[in-house]
Amino acid sequence: MECFIDSIGYQYLYFIPKDSVDIDSIKLKDIYYVYNDFDRVFHYSWSFEENVRRMENRTGKVYTIKGDTLDFIDLQFNKDMIQPEVFIKRGPERSEFVSMLDVERIETDFSIMSYSVKRGFYYSFYSFLIAASFDIARKWDKERRIVPQVWDQYNDLMPMVSIIGFNKQDGTGVAYQSFTSLIPISVLISMAYDVFKEKNKFYFTPVYEEKSFGRNMYIFSLKQVINTHLQSIVFKMERTKFGRKVIGWFR
Repeated sequence: MECFIDSIGYQYLYFIPKDSVDIDSIKLKDIYYVYNDFDRVFHYSWSFEENVRRMENRTGKVYTIKGDTLDFIDLQFNKDMIQPEVFIKRGPERSEFVSMLDVERIETDFSIMSYSVKRGFYYSFYSFLIAASFDIARKWDKERRIVPQVWDQYNDLMPMVSIIGFNKQDGTGVAYQSFTSLIPISVLISMAYDVFKEKNKFYFTPVYEEKSFGRNMYIFSLKQVINTHLQSIVFKMERTKFGRKVIGWFR
């Protein structure tokens, strides 16, 4: 989007579109990154920062908007974005700086799938823990103590390790087999999805002549989503006199 930037607030960026005189706005959370005529990036999203972090210290190829292809064995980004450059190490004794805004896309090797493995593991792992927690609530017995009830439920997910006396009497938990089977399946599905979506390709070129990125560059993170909403709530509370006092007590 080509426009004149009017101002940036806590939640919105205000701008005047090209060939228009009417001011418009867009939420900051919907923006990937913003740069000016001096090629300085002055705002970027968490997804942008995370994508940059994931690309570093890997091998791959850089495709420039001029049509050049640069193989690299390592790359680093200039974090301050005053001069958004990429340091490309092309060999043991060969390296160069390339302006980030001259890069169409960066394609890394598939070691990037380590993030797919981690995500697939946590999705299935936390699903079992949440299901076990709901089961505790469903089978809650007011006559029993809290700790034994909780332990009995999560104990179903644990193996028998007799050498240290773990589950020696009860044996392997009834849900352990499902637990250890579904996690690898979840990991494989996560990896296959990321290969299909080409998550090893990262796009940088601004949109010219309606040309869009090759894929969505948004990275979903429940932690980041919750943090963003909490910041929004705090911001709205601080706009009131009572809210400022409450937030001030916590700070």
